[in-house]
Amino acid sequence: MKEVIGMLKGIFLIIGAATCWGMGGVAGQYLYQYHQADMIWLCMARQILAGCMFLLFAAFVQKQDIFAILKADTWNIIEFSFLGILGAQLGFYYTIGLCNAATATVLQYMAPIYVMLWMSYKSRKIPDGRELIGIVGALVGVFLIATHGSLDSLAISPIALTIGVLSALSYAYYSIKPGQMLKKYTAATLIGWGQLISGVALIIWRNPFTPAGHWDMSGYLAFAYLLLGATIASYAFYLAGLKIVGPTKASLISCAEPLASIISVVLLLNTELAGADYIGMACIIFTVLLLSLPKK
Repeated sequence: MKEVIGMLKGIFLIIGAATCWGMGGVAGQYLYQYHQADMIWLCMARQILAGCMFLLFAAFVQKQDIFAILKADTWNIIEFSFLGILGAQLGFYYTIGLCNAATATVLQYMAPIYVMLWMSYKSRKIPDGRELIGIVGALVGVFLIATHGSLDSLAISPIALTIGVLSALSYAYYSIKPGQMLKKYTAATLIGWGQLISGVALIIWRNPFTPAGHWDMSGYLAFAYLLLGATIASYAFYLAGLKIVGPTKASLISCAEPLASIISVVLLLNTELAGADYIGMACIIFTVLLLSLPKK
């Protein structure tokens, strides 16, 4: 009985993490749609504040030497910050500004496909049957989202599609790059510096003290959720759930993230999605589920 209760606790924690992540994109769309927030400023402020919070946690709670990584793995952390975190996060929020949170989330959810292709190339092995089905499913999904099934025109702007796909490539890099570094440093240290460095780099383009748009209490609350809910709480819930259910079940349950985003933008922000959008999103979610299942 205790094992069942423990497993249910782990499942709910992972679902909570996935929902927090999915709702983060919705909060970003809300700020852009109703408060005319600038997506670059939004990404910059979130990265800087979240990075500081992760580093404080690593230093004072985990008792880590947070500066060791800057001395021993300087170029690795710089690469991870710009090619991984900055590309994934800025690309994601910029795509939201060009279309909507549900589409941006699902396009970025193609990252496991790119990871699988990279691992196949690295091992010099042709993808097996299930992986090939996954590739086809992802391509069909993107085709339906981009064209609604018509070859005559695009349903979303070419730049939104391009940036969305590039953000997924960055997210794939974000998943692959830190493998060796995580053997030497905690995830909080690695993510903290990645967030902080990538956020500070955006100061070249935006002044962090002069946010664009108009801000009232609802805007501040949405931004607070973006920082505390979609970043800190989701990270804490995921790690806690991961310890209970393991990586395979965690990756499967995490498919709740795009579902949460899709449901939220339709119900809360009155975003209209076509039937082809739902079918395309279902294809990509099915693909990720398929690739997450353990091989026999």
